[in-house]
Amino acid sequence: MKPVGYLLNTREGLSGEPGAFYDYILASNGLFVRAGNPLLAATVLVAPAEIRGLAPMAERVELTQGKVPWALYNLATEVLAADPLREHYLAVTWEGAYRLRASAQDGTPGGVSYERLPATVLDIHSHGTMRAFFSGTDDRDELGLRLYMVIGRLDTLLPEVKLRVGVYGYFAPINIEEVFG
Repeated sequence: MKPVGYLLNTREGLSGEPGAFYDYILASNGLFVRAGNPLLAATVLVAPAEIRGLAPMAERVELTQGKVPWALYNLATEVLAADPLREHYLAVTWEGAYRLRASAQDGTPGGVSYERLPATVLDIHSHGTMRAFFSGTDDRDELGLRLYMVIGRLDTLLPEVKLRVGVYGYFAPINIEEVFG
């Protein structure tokens, strides 16, 4: 089996040889990338296009173990708000249940370097008092198959939150309700 598959989304279904790690799928509305692991399955639009004769496809995200409990979102926000003057990193891991974990890290007012944790489904990092956004550094660092969240404006009553799904360097924004339940 090849590492990467190249598929067509025909009216009869997918055709072509799937890959071991991920697949590019050409559909009537563009080029997509699809991948999955025991924690997450995702399909992300790489480039929109009109391709006549194929069936359309939609972006999707599925947490195979179910949604992350809101209690972990609330706990993460509280932990990060305790020190809004530096950036911090947290991970939601799957260990038979979702857990919020902090790894070895070095945070400054403008960035955080951290140790990656196994079985991570959601990377969370803070932007302290700055707004929530995904930076060019984030784009270069976040190259796995997982969910990513940034929390900013931690010095206010209502911090800003941005979420996205990443499929090996391709990203799509997602709503908080798709992750937490």
